[in-house]
Amino acid sequence: MIPINEMKQILSNMLTPLRYSHSLKVMEASIRLAGKYGADTEKAAIAGLVHDCAKDMKKDTIIPACEKYGIIIDDIEKEQPHLLHGKIGAHMAKELFDIQCPEILAAIADHTMGRPGMDKLSSIVFVADYIEESRDFEGVDKIRKAAEESLEKAIVTGIDGTIWHILARGQLLHPQTVDTRNWALRQLSLMKKDAEAETK
Repeated sequence: MIPINEMKQILSNMLTPLRYSHSLKVMEASIRLAGKYGADTEKAAIAGLVHDCAKDMKKDTIIPACEKYGIIIDDIEKEQPHLLHGKIGAHMAKELFDIQCPEILAAIADHTMGRPGMDKLSSIVFVADYIEESRDFEGVDKIRKAAEESLEKAIVTGIDGTIWHILARGQLLHPQTVDTRNWALRQLSLMKKDAEAETK
C-alpha cells in the first residue's frame, strides 16, 4: 500500500475539487467514528479517503470498468450506473493504491448501498459519508445525533432519509438498500434485548 500522502496527491488529480474536499472530510469523520467505536483509525482514514475514487468516472466508462473487473451488474444498476462507483472503487483502490486489506476494500465497496452483515469499518465509512461536516441536506442533524448513539441507528436513520428522497424523485429503489436497513434494524433489536437482559 502506498503512503497516504501519495494517495491524496493521486486523488486530488482524479477528482473534482468538491469531491476531493468531501473525501478528506469523510476521512476525518471516519477517524472520529473509529475512535468512538473502537475500530482501527488508520484503516478508517484510508477507507474514508479513497471511498469515492470512482465517483467522477464518465458515465460511458462505468459499464466497461465493470466488465474489466468482473463485476456482475443487475437491472437497477444498469439503469442507475452511479450505484456502481463503490464496487468499481474497491477494484481501483487495489490497482491504483495497492490497497490489499479486505476490510478497507469492503468498506469502499459497501459505502453506496450498504450491505447486510457489514463489519464495523464498513459501517463507519457508510455513516461518515452521510455526516461529514460539509453535508447540509435536510435531516443530516438527525443522522449525526443517531451516530452518537450507535452506528446501527445512524445507518437506519440515514437510509430512511435516502428512501424518502428516492421515492419523492420517483426513482428506482435498490433492494440492497432495503436489506441493509432491515439488517441494521435487527441489530438494534438484538442490542436492545441484550441491554434488557443485563438489567434483569
